[in-house]
Amino acid sequence: MNQPPRNGHRVGPTLLAGAIAIAVNTALLAAADRIPLVTARGGLLKLISPYAGPVLRQAGVGRTWAGLGLPVPGGTVFQLGFHVVVGLGMAVLYGLLLEPVLPGRPWVRGLLYAMMVWLANALVVLPLLGEGVAGSGTLSGAGMAYFTAAHTVFFVLLAILFDRLR
Repeated sequence: MNQPPRNGHRVGPTLLAGAIAIAVNTALLAAADRIPLVTARGGLLKLISPYAGPVLRQAGVGRTWAGLGLPVPGGTVFQLGFHVVVGLGMAVLYGLLLEPVLPGRPWVRGLLYAMMVWLANALVVLPLLGEGVAGSGTLSGAGMAYFTAAHTVFFVLLAILFDRLR
């Protein structure tokens, strides 16, 4: 007899919590643009774009990002879609793998996950792009703080919503 996957009951709540959390995160980052306040955004896309050339060329590569000479897709729709897909991927990673092993209440698990991802971004992704630790070479203190807050809201909201929805 076939049995359903062990994590099958987690997929729906994971995707719904992730969709809500990424929508809130996107709104927070869009609000920063209206201030205007430059935040650390698109680092992962900037990092992988030189290596994903054929796929990105078909998606509309044709300009460079922030004068760094790194090709990125030209369309806002692609960049927003990439942001949403990465957010949902982070949600799936949380709901299926990390949530069962992280300690504490949901908001604590969200903070732990936020810290892990923030450290990877601040200490690996942004320095590899020449933007310094946490973007300190290109961002103001306010920009770094706002990005950290928007990023943390995503992960804490994800963890709380996932807990409530499942």
